[in-house]
Amino acid sequence: MSQQVKVQRELEFSAGANSTGNISGLPSFKNKVVYYDDFVGKEIDSTNDYTEAGVNSGAASVTVPHMLTLTTGAADDDDIDLAMGVEWYPNLNAVMEARFRIDDVDKTAINIGFSDATGEAADTIAMMYSGTTLTSTASNFAGFLADADATTKTLYGVSVNANADGSVINSASTPTDAKMYTVRVELRDNGTTVDALFYVNTSGLEINPGEDLIGIEAAAVARTTALCPYIALINHGEAAANTLDVDYIKVWQDRQ
Repeated sequence: MSQQVKVQRELEFSAGANSTGNISGLPSFKNKVVYYDDFVGKEIDSTNDYTEAGVNSGAASVTVPHMLTLTTGAADDDDIDLAMGVEWYPNLNAVMEARFRIDDVDKTAINIGFSDATGEAADTIAMMYSGTTLTSTASNFAGFLADADATTKTLYGVSVNANADGSVINSASTPTDAKMYTVRVELRDNGTTVDALFYVNTSGLEINPGEDLIGIEAAAVARTTALCPYIALINHGEAAANTLDVDYIKVWQDRQ
């Protein structure tokens, strides 16, 4: 028997194997750096794991059942940014996946993806979309944007490479209050530039790469610029706090 078992898509544990121990030995990721957070802790660790920056009482917290909740202040342009370390690299094929819902879509904007900074200036987030104009505060970003100020209020894949905006890739799905999405941005190195592949599952289910790809942006971000997993929410004119819930995030890249 071969010492390697190669699986093209997935292993499925069913029947009794679905409710009992089903792996003997020590599973280990080979040549990958992997991070997964299901937000089952008591609170966000803003000392070691995350950088949190909120304007006018914006905050990040762990809520039940096991979700990260970002909450803005109650005034126009109050925002909250949450990010991990700036240590994920496009040329190492970094990937970020998250499952989320916007609790009140009206008068909000969100970002989920890779950015070159853990936070932006007060009253802004990495990427916003007013009317038909994309505004990039980040110099390098690849991920997802939904903005109630956009003319077409759908979920988009967006990117900026060294301050040059990429295409606005439309998922053709309009967020509604508490609608679950699963999204994935995959940075794929081709040796000279890095492309971004954007996947959206509009039912909040597991990403199916064969069905959920909404588009590809060539040369999406600077190839060797360090990035961080970044999630942000901004209030766009509502006199009340707004919230964004993230069920989990997964991040992985090649080991250098």
